[in-house]
Amino acid sequence: MYPETTPPGYPEELETWRTLDDGSKVFVRPIVPDDEARVLNAMEFGDGESIRRRFFSAAPPDHPRQVRYLVEVDYRWRLALLAMDASGDSVALSRYEGSENSSRAEVAVVVDPTWRRRGVASRLLRSLEPPGISAGIEEFIALYQPDNRAIADVLAELGYGDGVLDDGLVQVSKTLQ
Repeated sequence: MYPETTPPGYPEELETWRTLDDGSKVFVRPIVPDDEARVLNAMEFGDGESIRRRFFSAAPPDHPRQVRYLVEVDYRWRLALLAMDASGDSVALSRYEGSENSSRAEVAVVVDPTWRRRGVASRLLRSLEPPGISAGIEEFIALYQPDNRAIADVLAELGYGDGVLDDGLVQVSKTLQ
């Protein structure tokens, strides 16, 4: 579960165990480049609905450069947190994507279907907030498809505002404090 090697700037302080609503536990840590196989496995064997909802497409990123982009983050403006079960299998991934030229960052989360409705998504999204604030990010935005009631409910519970429908996607935002 713990990475064998970590890149410069790896925020070890974000490694933690989280207890979920049903009492089960997940280990959460920042993603590292060595997690590329985990991401590829999740995309290859993940359910099509999760892929469609996360990437707004029936096909996930498959080019090596696209996959590397997902696992190579700077831990400041771009951060991804991986959740694993007690045996070390990946069960969820959350991330924010920002830049030093903006006080806003986009957040996203994907959860294995067998781990949904346990509070994984909300815990991962909350875990992104402190490092985002430390990076100088003032607002998180999220985009989702209008039929994705599950993420709409999670984001509403976390204090994201009312959604605005634009070009077929709902956008919500949350001011970080």
